[in-house]
Amino acid sequence: MENLDSLGNTLFQEFINPAVLILSSFAFVWFLYGVMMFYVAKAKENEEGMKSGKLHMFWGLVGIFIIYSAGGIFNFLSSLFL
Repeated sequence: MENLDSLGNTLFQEFINPAVLILSSFAFVWFLYGVMMFYVAKAKENEEGMKSGKLHMFWGLVGIFIIYSAGGIFNFLSSLFL
């Protein structure tokens, strides 16, 4: 049983944590890119650019939510079974 515990902890520390960090960083950068697009388009009074910026912000937030939700579910399941 200790081997299974060790495997679960190793899997989480070596794979899941870095993956969550990389994916959440990408989603955050996507969100910031949307913010930048929105404000640049707003300064130029470009409605299409503002719409595109809003979509980038929305999908960046959705990505962050999904990534951390999956991490939370994985934490919960690993605490139950490992």
